[in-house]
Amino acid sequence: MPELPEVETVVRTLRPHVQGLTLLCAREIRPCALKGSLPFERAEGAKVCLVRRRGKLAVLELEREEGRLFLCVHLRMTGSLLAREGLAIADSRALEALAGPRTRAVFGFAEGASWPCTAAVCFDDVRTFGRILAGGERELAAWPFWRTLGPEPLDMDAGAFRAVLRGRRCIKALLLDQKVIAGVGNIYADESLFAAGIHPETPADRLSGEDRDRLFRSLGQILEKAVAECGSSFSDYRDANGNPGSFQNSFAVYGRAGEPCRACGRTLVRIKVAGRGSVVCPHCQRKQRTKR
Repeated sequence: MPELPEVETVVRTLRPHVQGLTLLCAREIRPCALKGSLPFERAEGAKVCLVRRRGKLAVLELEREEGRLFLCVHLRMTGSLLAREGLAIADSRALEALAGPRTRAVFGFAEGASWPCTAAVCFDDVRTFGRILAGGERELAAWPFWRTLGPEPLDMDAGAFRAVLRGRRCIKALLLDQKVIAGVGNIYADESLFAAGIHPETPADRLSGEDRDRLFRSLGQILEKAVAECGSSFSDYRDANGNPGSFQNSFAVYGRAGEPCRACGRTLVRIKVAGRGSVVCPHCQRKQRTKR
């Protein structure tokens, strides 16, 4: 599933294609599990004022006379937003013709409010788990997933980070909980915990202040490095230009079970934590059995 670095990369590569343009045409090609009460067509004629990320969501904010609208795309397992520009699409039928076998929705953009479309974005999704919320500020505020999203890890300071890591739940479960911290998934939880030398099964209340600060630094450094390398590509993930990321070449533990640890040389093992597969080094990430 695309996590914070992948979605941030999608947003950064999508922004130059559509921000400032008018959404001239929006069409659902195949069922998109559309959420909210706003049909795509209601967004037509609105100007894209901002393309941003919130957690694992790519968000297009649009302006119209009646108020601000939002298209929130959750890519889930295999979703992608692929942009094309330099086009001259004459009508909605020609726009729909851009759809491929995996396309679930297509959007056409123009400099003004009339045809032709000069740019298009296809929402493709192989496994069809992706979701789109289309609505105004009221629908967005009422969406439980949005309303309960935790803080952005790259916007937190060390004190705020320490404060959210509380209770008896294991530390990996907390990192994966979008209500606690937004945007972190399996890849970057495993990589950050390894870099911090913390076992993923460690209960949060057994972490010392030093442990928490070390994890805070590790998480921030790894997320920033992954963003700089355009995320991790090892299945379907591509940015809005169709390019893969390269952070998978820097994985220390994720997907490397049975291989030697790059720090100590011992064999990495795969365990299950919080219902997710986790790769750890038993030597570098020893379990804490007593409360400090």
